[in-house]
Amino acid sequence: MLKPSESETHKRIRLAIVRLEKGQPKVVEKGRKVSVAAVAEEAGVSRALIHKDYPDLMERIRGNANKAIQRQRDEKHEKLKEERAKNRQLREKIVDLTEQRNELASKNATLELENRRLSAILESKNVRVFRGKLGE
Repeated sequence: MLKPSESETHKRIRLAIVRLEKGQPKVVEKGRKVSVAAVAEEAGVSRALIHKDYPDLMERIRGNANKAIQRQRDEKHEKLKEERAKNRQLREKIVDLTEQRNELASKNATLELENRRLSAILESKNVRVFRGKLGE
């Protein structure tokens, strides 16, 4: 059975953890992650005391640290998925633009050949330019 002073200390540490989890600490700055140092400072006890006498609370603190790491990993994973999707879209766009460029290059080559053919006909001594009603 816990001594009255130990149960009070346990309660102070537990409440410190809860305040830090909710982002509403009274002693440490807001936004500080849940760690043994932050909990000890918030509860007004030493880190060694938490390590030595309160293994159940240590597990809860470690659990919060693991959750923060997991959350950070999940956020990075989501960003990676988004970047991969963007990359996939850009690769598809490159394929589309390459096809358009190739089609335009083919049309351009055809027009250049037609232009050379017509220029050759026009420069030929056997050809006379006919200017009909439209050309008058």
